[in-house]
Amino acid sequence: MRLRISTALVLGSVLLTGGLLAGCSSNGNESSNGNQANQPANDAQQTTNTAAEPKVNEYGWTVPEKTINIDYYSADKDNPDKSAKKLAAIHDYLLEQFNVDVKKTQYDVDGKEKLNLMLASNDYPGVISSIDSDTMDKWRSQGKLIDLAPLVDKYGSNIKKELGDKYNSYLDKDGKLWGIPRGWGYLPIPDFSAHIRWDWYQEMGSPKIETPEDYYNVLKQMVAAHPKNAQGEKTYAISWNDQIGINNVMGIWGLKDGYKDDADHNLTHWLKTDEGLEAVKYYNKFYREGLMDPDSFLNKYDDWKLKFSNERILGHIGPWWHSWNAGHEVWKTTMEGWTDNQRYVQIGLKAPNAEASYLSPKDTTGWNYTVITDKEAKPEDIIKFLDFEITPIGTRLLGWGIPNLPDSVWNYEQGGKWSFNDAQKQKLFAGTFEYDKTDEVTGSNQIWLSHPQGIMSDDNKSTAWYDQNFNMEDKWKALMNTNLKDTIYDNTARRIVFTADNPLTIVNQQIEDLIKTGFAKAVMSKTEQDAVNAFNDMRDKAIKIGLEDIEAFRTEAYKANLAKVQ
Repeated sequence: MRLRISTALVLGSVLLTGGLLAGCSSNGNESSNGNQANQPANDAQQTTNTAAEPKVNEYGWTVPEKTINIDYYSADKDNPDKSAKKLAAIHDYLLEQFNVDVKKTQYDVDGKEKLNLMLASNDYPGVISSIDSDTMDKWRSQGKLIDLAPLVDKYGSNIKKELGDKYNSYLDKDGKLWGIPRGWGYLPIPDFSAHIRWDWYQEMGSPKIETPEDYYNVLKQMVAAHPKNAQGEKTYAISWNDQIGINNVMGIWGLKDGYKDDADHNLTHWLKTDEGLEAVKYYNKFYREGLMDPDSFLNKYDDWKLKFSNERILGHIGPWWHSWNAGHEVWKTTMEGWTDNQRYVQIGLKAPNAEASYLSPKDTTGWNYTVITDKEAKPEDIIKFLDFEITPIGTRLLGWGIPNLPDSVWNYEQGGKWSFNDAQKQKLFAGTFEYDKTDEVTGSNQIWLSHPQGIMSDDNKSTAWYDQNFNMEDKWKALMNTNLKDTIYDNTARRIVFTADNPLTIVNQQIEDLIKTGFAKAVMSKTEQDAVNAFNDMRDKAIKIGLEDIEAFRTEAYKANLAKVQ
């Protein structure tokens, strides 16, 4: 998913057809009005008639006379130069076909920190995307966001239709809507996994890998067989980058999104569990034996990708697309004589005492939100575009990118008929599909303001992730999905919002900051006892800050959410 809907389509066709029929109907009426049909109209009347018929493009979008400007900041961390390069084509396409000028700003820094700086300086754009619930509430409490409910009532019929019964869940107790969800819906595919260098694994005879210890032993043997790359640089069994999801890498020990859940749905943070300690000791073992990249907690993604593509990293625990993007997707275009087996494959690991390996939590609410701030002069225009994007055809266009080009992944005909580009599909299966090139040419998923990650409502099959539409047809995706089918779970009920007026909000952030540095310190300890001491110190500090209050708050909210769906 490159990491890491029928009625709306019909509506688009109806709008388009309606526009065409309006023109035909007008001509018919003129013909039936006796001699007036044969009399020349004056210039003013011609101008009025033309202006009265808005242009509806092939996607069902009513093209505005004046350009709609959408200038937004995406809090998703990314390289700004690469982001701008991938945005260019879809920007030009939308400007030409929709008269919508979309400008996106993105930085290679922590999005939450950047948003805090924007708020403090009062320097921010009219639209912000990828803002999480807690940060959104902070902006709301300071009067920086506008209530979107009246705008959705007036211009957002598709937003209400696509969200359906879920729409009301986004409203606050006063019926106000502060953000439109991004990446909502349920898509039962893996996000996180363990990874392994497949050709070298086969070279070893493909020994059994089921537990963390199996994985460690195999990777240790693999490093022994391949201690250096072709340039003489040291290889490592595992490595991370600064996008590491600590809660996710704990899932192997049966922890759900960083918490242990008992039979009564009481939540215990991993810092207070034996499982959490075992996980830290496990990762520390890689470090102590020289099997972990010493820059694991410092690597910027691009630097990390270079290590991967230079064949220095043999395994990884993280988003499945990381090793694809950083490994064999690079090799296939740069490695002479590359074969299909020279790749990374995703596998599931489960600790012996865990009931399941919970690697991929799914929150159907969505990842985060798009908001409109008090700096936006024309919020109604923004909602109109979001209302289009959330439709199946809007999701296809913004998700799959520009159609009908040689490098497009799909074809589209006026009237709503579409199909996948078979040549690109076959490249996907052959492992020669060029993601970066396709992103640059088509702008696929470069503008993600309101469309879902789940299946689209018009065929209950398509998804915005182009490469996830053929999972069981693709040999390697099918293998990945089979290996990881038991690691995916619905985590919607655990969605907790730390509002700005909640005194625990600051406590929660302090604990997150503590864990970010404390986990790295524990994992990179020189001895196992040092790792245990660092873990205990981190736990004690977290408890002192208020970890048990956080557990109690989350447990109460979790049980309340469960009660709503029972």
